[in-house]
Amino acid sequence: MIFLLLILGINFQNTISKTKIECGYKQCPQTREGALNVHIIPHSHMDAGWVKTFDEYYYGTKTAASTANVQLIYHSVLSELLHDKHRKFTFSETAYFWRWWKEQRATTRATFRTLVQEGRVQFAGGAWVQNDEATADYLQIIDQFTWGLRKLNDTLGPCGIPKAAWQIDTYGHTREQASLLAQMGYDGLFIGRVDHKVREAMMDEDRMEFMWRGSDVLGKMSDIMTHTLFNLYNAPDGFCFDFLCSDEPIVDDPDSRVYNAEKRVNDFITQIEKQAKYYDHDNILVTMGGDFTYQSAANWFMNIDKIISHVNSHSANMSDINIFYSTPSCYLKAIYLYGKRDKALYTEKSDHLPYGSDSSTYWTGFYTSRPSLKYFVRKAHIFLQIVKQLTVISRMADSYELHSLRHAIGLMLHHDVITGTSQQHVINDFTKTLSEAVEACTRKVSQSLSILTPSWGGSRRSKINQQFVVCHQLNVSQCRFIETQESVLLLVYNPLSVKTYHHVRLPAIALHYSIRDYNDEEVEYQLVSLPAPIINMPGRASTAIQELYFEAENIPPLGYTAYFITAVRDPLEENAYVKKSSQPGASDPDQELTPYISNEYLKVTVDKTTGLLESVQHIDGAKVQLSQNFYFYSQGQQTLQSGAYAFRPREERPAPISDKAMYYTVRGSLVKEIRQRFNDWVTQIIRLYRGEEFVELEWIIGPVPVGNDLGKEVVTIFKTNISNNGDFFTDSNSRQMMKRNCWNKTSSTPQKKPVPACYYPVTSRICLQSLNSSVEMCVLTDRTQGGTSYDEGELELMMHRRLLTDDGFGLEESLNEDAFGVGLVVKGKHRIFLGNYKQEVDEQTFSERTSQVARKWIMEPWLFLTTGEKINRRKWQNVRNKRFSSLRLHGLPRHIHVLSFEPWKAGSVLLRLENTLEKSRPPFRRERDTREDYSKFSHITVDLRKIFLQMKIKKVREATLAANQWLEDARQMDWSTRYVYIGADDGILPEDLDYPDDGKPVTVHYSDEETEAIKTTITRRRNYEKGKHKMRPPTRYETFESRNKRSINITENIINGSENLKTENENDWTTIVFNETVVNQGITENVTEINNNDLNVSNKEINLNNSHNNTTSNVNNTSNTDSSTESKIYVTYPRTESKKNKSMSSDKIRKAKFLKDFRKDSSEIEAEHSVSNRRLQDERRRGYYDDHMVENEADLDDEGITKSIYEMYYKVRPRKSAFKPHIRHSEETTELPRKAKNRRFKKNDGTASCERDRRTKNRRRGRAQNIDIPFFITNRSYNYDRREERDSRRVKERGDDGESYSYRRGVDTRPKKRTEETTYISQEYETGSNEGGEMESYDREDYTDSRRKKRATDKEDYHADSSETGPDTLDYVVTLRPTQIRTFVIWFEDKKSYTL
Repeated sequence: MIFLLLILGINFQNTISKTKIECGYKQCPQTREGALNVHIIPHSHMDAGWVKTFDEYYYGTKTAASTANVQLIYHSVLSELLHDKHRKFTFSETAYFWRWWKEQRATTRATFRTLVQEGRVQFAGGAWVQNDEATADYLQIIDQFTWGLRKLNDTLGPCGIPKAAWQIDTYGHTREQASLLAQMGYDGLFIGRVDHKVREAMMDEDRMEFMWRGSDVLGKMSDIMTHTLFNLYNAPDGFCFDFLCSDEPIVDDPDSRVYNAEKRVNDFITQIEKQAKYYDHDNILVTMGGDFTYQSAANWFMNIDKIISHVNSHSANMSDINIFYSTPSCYLKAIYLYGKRDKALYTEKSDHLPYGSDSSTYWTGFYTSRPSLKYFVRKAHIFLQIVKQLTVISRMADSYELHSLRHAIGLMLHHDVITGTSQQHVINDFTKTLSEAVEACTRKVSQSLSILTPSWGGSRRSKINQQFVVCHQLNVSQCRFIETQESVLLLVYNPLSVKTYHHVRLPAIALHYSIRDYNDEEVEYQLVSLPAPIINMPGRASTAIQELYFEAENIPPLGYTAYFITAVRDPLEENAYVKKSSQPGASDPDQELTPYISNEYLKVTVDKTTGLLESVQHIDGAKVQLSQNFYFYSQGQQTLQSGAYAFRPREERPAPISDKAMYYTVRGSLVKEIRQRFNDWVTQIIRLYRGEEFVELEWIIGPVPVGNDLGKEVVTIFKTNISNNGDFFTDSNSRQMMKRNCWNKTSSTPQKKPVPACYYPVTSRICLQSLNSSVEMCVLTDRTQGGTSYDEGELELMMHRRLLTDDGFGLEESLNEDAFGVGLVVKGKHRIFLGNYKQEVDEQTFSERTSQVARKWIMEPWLFLTTGEKINRRKWQNVRNKRFSSLRLHGLPRHIHVLSFEPWKAGSVLLRLENTLEKSRPPFRRERDTREDYSKFSHITVDLRKIFLQMKIKKVREATLAANQWLEDARQMDWSTRYVYIGADDGILPEDLDYPDDGKPVTVHYSDEETEAIKTTITRRRNYEKGKHKMRPPTRYETFESRNKRSINITENIINGSENLKTENENDWTTIVFNETVVNQGITENVTEINNNDLNVSNKEINLNNSHNNTTSNVNNTSNTDSSTESKIYVTYPRTESKKNKSMSSDKIRKAKFLKDFRKDSSEIEAEHSVSNRRLQDERRRGYYDDHMVENEADLDDEGITKSIYEMYYKVRPRKSAFKPHIRHSEETTELPRKAKNRRFKKNDGTASCERDRRTKNRRRGRAQNIDIPFFITNRSYNYDRREERDSRRVKERGDDGESYSYRRGVDTRPKKRTEETTYISQEYETGSNEGGEMESYDREDYTDSRRKKRATDKEDYHADSSETGPDTLDYVVTLRPTQIRTFVIWFEDKKSYTL
């Protein structure tokens, strides 16, 4: 029996070892020394919609339009990969993969998963679709990447995590997208379409590969290595082996009469040599594929095999060529290892917009194409956020309806859908899919709101069947539900994380109303007559001729407030009003001819003669002479014409629609309007709301008459007296602002660009800044539009396009939209926001205030309606839950925005927090402050436990931005250690620096060769900027034979690459742990479990031998260790220290500083491992992880070419101090001078105290004290039940003054240098009132707990405070830099169904 058990145990261990998977960079092919390594990338670009719909492309129907068949591509590729283990293939979009995956049997899924684990199938990008970059909002981009990568995690596990971003077909590239991709953890980005002139300059300047800095504020965290594809994404000319192409195949039979292998391969090598001249290393990427290729994958792989075989079999003639199958991530690995800090890498800080394919074709028309579609996508995406929030708040699970809406919106973000560049029937199909998903989620939200409002049915008993409706046509003042109800209950939901207000506009069916708020107080309202263009709008079926206006005030964050609206009927008066209004030529009874309107902040004036806007004046003194009119670019019989993609106007400047506008004024207590009529198809309303600092322009355009033209492109132009010297600013994906100019300054003589070349996407705002005054004016948009400032002091926005022509880019359809039998009528809004940009208001710059106004407009409250037929005045007083918020009062610091709040996996919740500050600065200034001191005050600290009101957090884990990896497991290439950045600060910001014990920053020293290389590249860049880009740079390789050679030994490359990183101290090393990973909940989790049979590491000493020419680390085993003992792998990297340790001979031994205690014996390690296993099993039983995803252990060790993202960007920096904005004026704390430390005395128990400690002992008993350092999450595994783990992980440190204990390896317990005086000034919150409803349940105890204590000033005091600081306190305290977004997966404590 014992023998049998031993046999079974051995077999079990063998099974475990066989299931261990090695994937990632280990699966990459080996490059060859001294050769030009050609990476063949087989791939297929599969659009989610263009001339066929998503389903038509997938199933291959409608072959007359296109023969593309996506499911055939998957089956064909899968079959061919099984024929040869060397073949590889790269997929991109997840939407098609998920559709295909759901239809496959278990055996097919297992085969595909095995190919992924072996590195033969790889996903690049991995988002739901390849989104358009110019017209998408940054949250839309994050959401669709999150959804796609989540599906890859669910199906393929950790080996399926993409490491390369793949944006190869988008029409230009934005800086914000690059920043987001870097924060998601991608090692590199591959792009295809850049402007033709920029591409020429890139090739002349060796900038086809560059480091793209996505954000000046985030610095290195936003850097991503970017590769510009040489052939877009197609195969080299003549080598497309698809049945869609006509290129000849390769015949390698010498006896055949059609033998052509030698000629064809030589032609291929010639093209490779041509391409190699423009990349400054010995690795070349060659894409082999195209649009919907590989439906017959055998044609491709057989011919590629012949090319590879021919080159290998003719080594005598082609010994310097090494061709092999590869993937984008393997290419990144190769060029990463090539870098040795002796190569310069240009750093890009702008974006690649607009995209011009030639000198007469700029793809800027799609910024505006199909404006109604763009508006629908934006509103549907906001509705998605509301559905996700209410699902979590009502404690409902993730649902099929929510998945459908994610899927539909993800498809709409494809670069041929939201851009408006698909055929009309395709757009109709996408619109139908999205409409059905929105309708399904409306019913789901009704269930969530019924749970939150159990007594709204007119009875004290719960009415779960209470139905809430959403009126999606309120923009045309139409809502059938309101028009058929005498009384309604209106629920106004606020998706923002700050208190807000909203101007409610509803179609009115009566002349008098009674509106009661949650306190049963009467609400002021105003009735405004509808203008004729809205009443007569095509498709509008409402009989309402008036609108009901009122202000919904004090709407709590992530919550709602309710109103009871009752129509007060007077039949005689209503009949008289209708009769009077229906008479021909009847005018608005409230109209005036006054040429101005004003409110508390603004005065708007129109010209009495022309009726055009004349000026806008702000109360702070900023006044702008502003004239606004509508114009159009016409299309004629020119050779090149506009289309869905391109903007090719016949004339350089547009013609005005009219020189005058008829106008009249409507005044009221809440809203004032100037209504303009330019002609029969263009009208506008200039509107001022009470208490608002912006001017709203509501315009209606259409149907656009074609007449004798072949189309019109309608624009509005704001002409001001602002002197801007040609500079203007547009947003990048609704986030950071980009400086623009219409002058081409790269040439010797500045020339003005053509109008299409100076158009940029305006996702949310476009701004002008005065050079001779402090005035700045911004125009905000309700959808993405194209914009420019072509003439001095002007802002131009394109609003509508109706064309009878095609631009010739394959769509083969004109952009001639119609609806309800006529040309499309578009209704939209602009908002003008102006002020003093040199003056801060409420501690916000003008740019930050503009961003806040734009955010509040995009995320404006949503209206839900239910019947009030069973509610009367008395019952309304007794209705509960009329006001609710899911956030605590003062729980969320100012400038922190809840970006995402959605149901995740296994009952968890996904939370994203965003710091909305745009730059680092202090809330106060002192004379001795320097710029470096400012950043720490903009690092805002948040306690996650104090955010939510009725949901207690049980566990938190931080993830990457796309939530597909745990933050502590995520790894990324640090390109700054391999290349020298040119045009930037080498990728390092002050907060990115590692500071050794002496507190001095690390200084990188360059050799003479490095300095000369840097100077050469800088000189080349300056020559390019002066217009000398035609010159060939002296360092470019004329032939690939002269390229630098690389070592065949990867380890040697790593070691040699680190030589140039040595600083003053060459013998100080820090240690990093490389762990194995398993799949848990779609995110990989660290599991350290490595046997000493594979690696014997001494736990006594480490011998480090360093020299100038060669750097090695020898690990000597000086003690016999039991082979059964388990230990960790430690890899050493150089780190600086003080000069006193500079000279350390090789015979001296220095103990390494391990992240975990490496000096434990085998029994301690086994005990820790046992505790860890028990804890992991317990957490799985509690539902923390998705056990069904854990199939195999995956070894993602990347041979040391990546670093921990947490270690690089999130680990505590002891020199920094986070500003704590929730300290009020009454809580101001001043650190005492150094002489005050003698007030403290040592107690008998070894801790330190003082008189103040005794006074506050009772108040802070039982809770932790926060230490004044920027708390990034230090331990990324969070749980209340962790005493066993804490005891096992406690590291005992002995100092000169006694013993102390630190519970966190990420918290530095070294004493800090204190300043003489530091005073924290409070920042006020945007908070809601605690009057009525659930707002009364806010706990003031929580507010008291958020106060900060004074930090100790010396080492002894610091340890004393640390002993009182509970470990759980540090787990939930995080810090966000300006513009930073952090992502968390949260588990709340289980509770019963939601009841109030």
